[in-house]
Amino acid sequence: MHDLTRWTLPISLLAIACNPQEPDDDGASTVPMTGSATGTGSGTSDEPETTEAPGTTDEPMTTGSSSTDDGPMDGSSSEGSETSAGGMPGDWLLTVDNGTNPPRLLKVGLDGATTEICSLAPTVTYTSLVFERDGTLYGHNAAASRIDTINPCNCSFQIVGPTSLGSIVLSLGAVGSDELLGLDTALDAMVRVDPDTGLGTVVGPLGFMYGTGAMAWSDLVATPYAIEGDNDYLYTVNPSTGESTPLVPVSADLTDPGLAVHPNDDGLYACSGTDLYTVEPASGLMLPVATLGMTGACRTLTAPQTAVACVDSL
Repeated sequence: MHDLTRWTLPISLLAIACNPQEPDDDGASTVPMTGSATGTGSGTSDEPETTEAPGTTDEPMTTGSSSTDDGPMDGSSSEGSETSAGGMPGDWLLTVDNGTNPPRLLKVGLDGATTEICSLAPTVTYTSLVFERDGTLYGHNAAASRIDTINPCNCSFQIVGPTSLGSIVLSLGAVGSDELLGLDTALDAMVRVDPDTGLGTVVGPLGFMYGTGAMAWSDLVATPYAIEGDNDYLYTVNPSTGESTPLVPVSADLTDPGLAVHPNDDGLYACSGTDLYTVEPASGLMLPVATLGMTGACRTLTAPQTAVACVDSL
């Protein structure tokens, strides 16, 4: 393995800037570069003006429940569009096609078959999605640096609140946790996100330079995996400290990847460009599944944590 090149990041996260990094244009696997950062998230900003997708009502969207209540998890009044709490997750993933106007929410089968679910509001830019364990779908709206809850049946949404951070990539947290996790690739740090307010706080430095990346929690190893696109490397991330541990270089040449762990079999899936892959964590082997039917790049990926009737039926 190549020697790790130590990078020193400024002490103050409030003044930190993105660190330059050489892209790996030739697709060769390289040992990731290290770095360090300390600090916490800061302050809150004024809540942005509410903007809703067509078909959204004025009533707030209620989130799903892990109880036996089978009522709707959203504010939709369209018959047959409700999602149900409980039940086995379907064999599919979700992504957003930001290459169309308006953006589209897509169902991606584990075989790569792509189905359009609905069109999102043209004013939002979701660069990250994550399903919580209760079935609530959260999105990071990079256009406003905030967290929204999204109705996966009709693409309506409700604003949760600003993160007070830059662009972050969301991940599920540990079983029993009431927080979401995320990567802040500008700070090269792991963050926690309050799902009730959207506010993000920095947990700690990743210890490596992340040019682009994604993170997904695995119940099997009780920690999140992270994948990084400039050095094409797979990591685990300590959920208590944010410290990354390099596992293996991956076999694909990545650009701006998405990552998801499917809870049915703990299968690890990644997307880059318009291609879907399975990932073998022990070897880093990425096997192509299919080219996805989308216009823009697949930079976000999430797996359901419970049954979602309106998507399961497509």
